[in-house]
Amino acid sequence: MYYLKMKKLKLSFLLSLLPMLIIIKNIEVGNPYVEKYYSDFFYLFISEKLRLMTGWVSFPIGDLLYLFMIISLIYFIFFSIKSSKNILLNLGSSAFVFIFLFYLLWGLNYKRLTIKDYLEINGDFKKNELINFTENLIDRINKKHVFLFKNDSIRPINEYSFKQSVEISKRNIDKLKEKVKIPIIKSDYKNVSVKKSLFSLPLTYMGFSGYINPFTNEANINYKIPSTSLIFVINHEIAHQLGIASEKDANFISYLMLISSDNEYLKYCGLSYALRLCLNELYKLDYEKYKYLLESINKGIIKDYAEINKFWKNYEGKIEEISKKSYDIYLKQNNIQSGIKNYNESISLILKYKFQGNE
Repeated sequence: MYYLKMKKLKLSFLLSLLPMLIIIKNIEVGNPYVEKYYSDFFYLFISEKLRLMTGWVSFPIGDLLYLFMIISLIYFIFFSIKSSKNILLNLGSSAFVFIFLFYLLWGLNYKRLTIKDYLEINGDFKKNELINFTENLIDRINKKHVFLFKNDSIRPINEYSFKQSVEISKRNIDKLKEKVKIPIIKSDYKNVSVKKSLFSLPLTYMGFSGYINPFTNEANINYKIPSTSLIFVINHEIAHQLGIASEKDANFISYLMLISSDNEYLKYCGLSYALRLCLNELYKLDYEKYKYLLESINKGIIKDYAEINKFWKNYEGKIEEISKKSYDIYLKQNNIQSGIKNYNESISLILKYKFQGNE
């Protein structure tokens, strides 16, 4: 009797899989009902409760959950698949449960209003805006660099431990609310759950600095990344925990949190992120101007950028290529049309936010 009931349940899940995917795919980004009833209500409640359950444990529960799932899948493929009479039923029903929980616990945030909608930022930036902003950034970051490290040739270092980096980052939400009057973030950051990922080495080969686990709401950080990248990544993942799904929007929120901070090093990290984005964009638009401005940046800052690039180049290969391609497909399936390029598109938000007089 129990076996029959389970089989019927699995069959109902399997038959519901395709309709569920079609419904999710056809929910438009910026859906006001998703924003009001999911992102601003249900998600805020469930995410806080998940972090309450996972935050007090020092190790990442979500990583262990994924490890269990991977081992189970390998076991099924190599040992059970030959004896299983209901392969499609088992895989299909499992896929339904996995996808349903993903969107229920976090994934529907992809359908919410974007930062662009909130701040009414429209249109592309002009090259002269990029140049003016970059020049201003260089002046600000050069001064901040000398103030913090006393010499323009010294490579910046993050003197905070991982735990300290999390502690000083969690205070940024209140500062962000003071600075940005439009309520992008609807919740205080309660029940901190930011941890070193057990998968840091695989994440490095895949080209990722961290990720949010949607089933536990833990922010799992790749602790192998250069220390000067750590603060920005932590703030980026905290933005995801607070319901910001788009990578572009999470980068922008992280940038705002950092430059709004009372901590001078965190402000430096925000400026450093923005400058790297601007230089990368200027490299494509006006190489001669890029070379000219590069000469005006403190040597210590350039050393840091070079070390970060060197770190990631050491791990380039097929694993990164496949994982980035897979993630690109995943983002496009969730209505992020630019796919993995979305990471770098926060530059338009930063520039337009600046030139609308908000900074």
